[in-house]
Amino acid sequence: MTRQVIKLGSSSIASRDGLALDVIAGLVSQIAAVQRAGHEIILVTSGAARLGQRLLAFEGPTAGAAPALRSLVTSVRSSVQASATSTADDEYDRLVESLLSVLRRFESPEAAPEAVDTALPSAVGQPALMALYRQLAAAVGVEVCQILVSRSDLASARAMGDLGQLLRAAAGRGLLPIVNGNDATDPLSALDNDQVAVAIAVAAEASRLLFLTDVRAAYRDASLSERIDRLTPAQARAVRAAASGSGRGGMGSKLSAAARAACCGVECIIGSAREPDVVGRSLNPRARMGTVVKAAGPQLEPGRRWIGGIAYSAGSIHVNRDAEQSLRTGSTLFLSGVKRVDGDFAAGSVVELLDVRHPERLLGRGSVALPSAILRLLRALSPQEVACVISILLRLRYGSTVTTAEPNEPDDAGGPKSLLDPDVYKDCRELAAGTSRASQEAYAQLAAASPDRIAELADSLLLAQPQLCTTFLLDKGFLHGQVPADATARRVVRAIHAVHRESLVVYAG
Repeated sequence: MTRQVIKLGSSSIASRDGLALDVIAGLVSQIAAVQRAGHEIILVTSGAARLGQRLLAFEGPTAGAAPALRSLVTSVRSSVQASATSTADDEYDRLVESLLSVLRRFESPEAAPEAVDTALPSAVGQPALMALYRQLAAAVGVEVCQILVSRSDLASARAMGDLGQLLRAAAGRGLLPIVNGNDATDPLSALDNDQVAVAIAVAAEASRLLFLTDVRAAYRDASLSERIDRLTPAQARAVRAAASGSGRGGMGSKLSAAARAACCGVECIIGSAREPDVVGRSLNPRARMGTVVKAAGPQLEPGRRWIGGIAYSAGSIHVNRDAEQSLRTGSTLFLSGVKRVDGDFAAGSVVELLDVRHPERLLGRGSVALPSAILRLLRALSPQEVACVISILLRLRYGSTVTTAEPNEPDDAGGPKSLLDPDVYKDCRELAAGTSRASQEAYAQLAAASPDRIAELADSLLLAQPQLCTTFLLDKGFLHGQVPADATARRVVRAIHAVHRESLVVYAG
């Protein structure tokens, strides 16, 4: 028995009239056949917004009403010119205005398909899409159940754990769970069903994930002549596939999603929804079809699934080889191993861990202990350099408001000396004269930051690392450029890490 997730994209079921009913009906019939053979299927489908647009007349037959209305208005105007009475003129004017107002509804930019928000069409199309699936499934003896997934669900380990239990129970009873991203509540969240499909496959403990699109495989060229048969996860992330499809994700999204699923122990296949018996053949390990991304290791343990394969990634941290080796031995990720930070995220966000030299290598994922702005400031620094940055940052934030016994002495112009003057403050001198490029860049960032930016950085650090900041604030040495030297302070600084140790998921490599 195989439990497989099938992701059916918009491009696979799109047609000139809205949805390709023959494709959908054929796939439902194939799913029924493999279910009777003992396999469990979960379907992740797109198409609700497209169907809703059709039903709301943003596209489809009624969109042709505008030319007919325009001809009618022209005809009425001709009649007005032929009329001689003022009463008739008034009546015709009212009629023309009424017709013009209807015409403007069809010709206004707000009515154009590309300008329509996805929330309303999705809300209209979702029940219609489910009614279609229910009717087609009933014809082949299959009962369906509907599940809508929002970003808030993907952000909750408990919610996705419960969803995984529901999916396994439904599929085990012979039902066909039909899952869709909830565009009615998440219209602007960039929630795409390729990523939803990976989350569903990991949560449901599926062994395979089939991406169905409008081409037979991934290709390296736009002419679709250089087909890609098999890929490792790293190769899938590195390949520059030819763009295809009319859906939100595209082939690049599918390859990236397939790579993450493969890292979580789920084998992935990318194929055409119109290929004969595509569902049955995808379950045959000997069948040669589509593009296969092989699983890179066993399926993740239950406690590691949410961060490892389900949660949305808010950014990425690039680490060096030494850091990777430490991670694989069970160590945490310290700031000295962080070489690059991509994305803007808050403390607690889930991020991907990448090889800085080969960013196509997805090493793992974890929940960050510091926001992205602080990580960029402290990346690649030694513990002593980190302490200097924190000392300077707190002085810039609080130096003018905390009363001390030795206030800043005036300079020759009569004003206070710069809080970043290396001749006055030892922490500035150590950081600016550091031998590493990272220390000099950190000093330059602090020197260029505006007061508002300094306040933002310091406040975010205080929220993320209250014990660390409290140690510096109570010592008060930062006001005079002195880093706390006691054993407690040194221990706290050395303990700073980029990713929470208990959250780290390192993939097999």
